[in-house]
Amino acid sequence: MKRIFLPFAVMLSALFVLTSCLGDDEDEMTYPGDAAIIAFSLGNANLYTTLTSSTGADSIVKSVYKASDYKFYIDQVNRTIYNPDSLPYGTDVAHMICVITSKNSGNLVIKEINNDSLRFYHVSDSIDFSVPRVVSVYSLDGSNHVNYTVTVNVKKSSKDYTTWEMMATKQDFESATGMKAVSLSDKIYLFASYGNTGAIYTTGIKDGVNWDLLQWNINSPIPANAYKNVVVQGDYMYLYHSGAILRSSNGEEWEQTGMAELSQLVAASSRKLYALDEGMNLISTADGGRTWKNEQLDDNKSMLPTRDISYACIPSEMNSSIENVVLIGNRDLNGYPDDNQAQIWNKVEDNSETSYNHSWMHVNPYELLPLALPRLTSLTSVAYDGGIVAIGSSGFGACKTEGFEKFYLSTDGGIYWGNSNCYIPSDFKGSDAFTIVVDKDKYLWIICGGSGQIWRSRLGSGLGSDYQYAIME
Repeated sequence: MKRIFLPFAVMLSALFVLTSCLGDDEDEMTYPGDAAIIAFSLGNANLYTTLTSSTGADSIVKSVYKASDYKFYIDQVNRTIYNPDSLPYGTDVAHMICVITSKNSGNLVIKEINNDSLRFYHVSDSIDFSVPRVVSVYSLDGSNHVNYTVTVNVKKSSKDYTTWEMMATKQDFESATGMKAVSLSDKIYLFASYGNTGAIYTTGIKDGVNWDLLQWNINSPIPANAYKNVVVQGDYMYLYHSGAILRSSNGEEWEQTGMAELSQLVAASSRKLYALDEGMNLISTADGGRTWKNEQLDDNKSMLPTRDISYACIPSEMNSSIENVVLIGNRDLNGYPDDNQAQIWNKVEDNSETSYNHSWMHVNPYELLPLALPRLTSLTSVAYDGGIVAIGSSGFGACKTEGFEKFYLSTDGGIYWGNSNCYIPSDFKGSDAFTIVVDKDKYLWIICGGSGQIWRSRLGSGLGSDYQYAIME
């Protein structure tokens, strides 16, 4: 690569001079002012693998693979470019060839790693992506430029270094037909269904062995569908039951905060509760359920999930007033037998004083293959360390994915799904009745019906330790 020894302004000055000269012609040429990167891909990559012989001697073998098979996502809102599915461990990311396409063939430059010097991008240049790199694109008329942070994610280990601990096997959970766990303060609360009735259990996040069966103060049995209608907002759990919105900080003492005729309570942000009404419209409340409003959708409501619904609320690292709310689930089998991917919707929620009411955006799974989330029975997801971890039982409808095959990971609000290095425990025995939850200490729990198993693991630094993170500029 050739260093730019003169200030970058020289390049722009030359462009202006050229424009001026061309202006002497009878027809004046104008240049577009748009600046954006619209495509990014890698070329071939070197892979170094350590092999051990029968005598115990190690040798390093070099191979080459098509890194272009790993798709890169361009986030035009946050100006980031990254691959959701990490490159193999041992990839030489310090010497990478990449193809960057800019809108209107705008000029591309790359900032040096250790200083503010800029270098012109050329498609044949070898670039060091061992750390996030800032790539800038300048419009042809020189009036505009945009900075992107490019992160090439690489697996940090070739081994399974996720250690699972089986906390206990609880007989009471074996006959559960449905369950959902939530974390609040120092406790895990499990809402379980047993056919015609429900139950609420709790354990400390430092425990997991001893579970207390709770009795609530509502003058009716705990409903069997309570596990489908519980969400967490702030210091409270919210539950929909018989037309009432209830909230509790301990699972025993519940108070009514609103009324509504709902099909299901589906999600929560720091400010709003979200639900599907009886007409399967997505609605929200910002006052605990006293008043409700219809949410704006960018696609037909028939694409909304109606079963296996879970959600993730992810605060922005850039702006404390911004959250990304992601709704994940499946459509009904009878009405949509040919679905083979999950239905995912996300929304940017702005809690600032000058907030703008954003629409929910439907993530079209058929545009994302093979990085879409499969349609899995009892599909469930949780927010973890700025991303989303999801898992499910066997595929249904047109989806033939094996049950509990792996954890899926998204770092872009549910758009692309790569492989997490959080593997299924080898002795895990799951069923369609299971749940996952993350406590405040970032431990991931799996609680299983059928076997009654309770597992816990803490993922490595970053999401599953597979991903490097860019520092936004």
